[in-house]
Amino acid sequence: MDTGIEIRTQNCSNFNMKELVSFTFDALQKAPESRREDRTTNMVEEYLQEIWDYGTDVILTAHVKGKFAGWLCFWKVSTDMMYIDSWHPIVHPDFNEDEVASALIQKSIQYTKNEGRKRLEVFHMGMTDDMRPRYEKYKKWYESNGMPQGFEWAHMVADLTALDSGEVSLPPQFALRPLVPVPNDKIYECYYETFITSGDRRFLEQTEEQKRGNFDLFFDRSERIEEDASLLLYYGERIVGFLIIILIKKGGFINGIGIHPDFRRRGLGKALMLSSMKKAAKNGMKTMILEVDIDNYRALNLYKSVGFKKIEGSVNFVWKAGNEDSL
Repeated sequence: MDTGIEIRTQNCSNFNMKELVSFTFDALQKAPESRREDRTTNMVEEYLQEIWDYGTDVILTAHVKGKFAGWLCFWKVSTDMMYIDSWHPIVHPDFNEDEVASALIQKSIQYTKNEGRKRLEVFHMGMTDDMRPRYEKYKKWYESNGMPQGFEWAHMVADLTALDSGEVSLPPQFALRPLVPVPNDKIYECYYETFITSGDRRFLEQTEEQKRGNFDLFFDRSERIEEDASLLLYYGERIVGFLIIILIKKGGFINGIGIHPDFRRRGLGKALMLSSMKKAAKNGMKTMILEVDIDNYRALNLYKSVGFKKIEGSVNFVWKAGNEDSL
């Protein structure tokens, strides 16, 4: 059925920021009360600038009879994956939201396929109980267009100002060293063996290329990294643990942590985390943040033991090549 919706593919650098700010602010203000966002124009502009700064590659815009009706942005994560920005598409309620959202999601899948990538993913961040009505709308949009829900994570935060200043001891032959100078190729074996035996379901269901692509994204040295607190754990000269922290507006985000399965149940994960947290606190960091699969009970218990508390969650939806029967 021809819905009369035109989807345009545009480069971010050529897009009119003021037009997008105005449209987005109006769409959020006029949304039904259960999905309304209380943002000022300045807040919307800061949000869009953050997207731009992150390196968004493509914007899809939807037009109905020439009128701007909705948009969606996404970027290339690796040679095999693309991400849609959190809580996209943004659709103006003056139009048929379901039809416009479907057109944008279907176009994003087609674009991903045309780029030769095999995975398209969106993460809905900041999930709280009062956001459930908004989540249900987006769940309907994605699942009806061939992107079923994947997994759910706990978003956890630790207050570093409450840490004691004591030193953390390690068993003999173990040592902590800076992560940043060490090439990814030397870290990946430990990372892979750690996650292949973990409870991280998202990692386990990815292809080998996607596993490596995500690793290189998480350990990207072009990100602003807290160098003192990003650490590798060595047993002699063997890397047996890792923890990397990137700097975001809210504090330090743990982009990857793990202990090789041969060295678990010795208290090394807790020692690694506490050492990193104390170094970050010494440098003035007040908050540390992480996300963990809600079914990964071993990791959840570790994080709770060093002071992390769940404050909200996140959930993802995924299209994978070969799963197009529902489209």
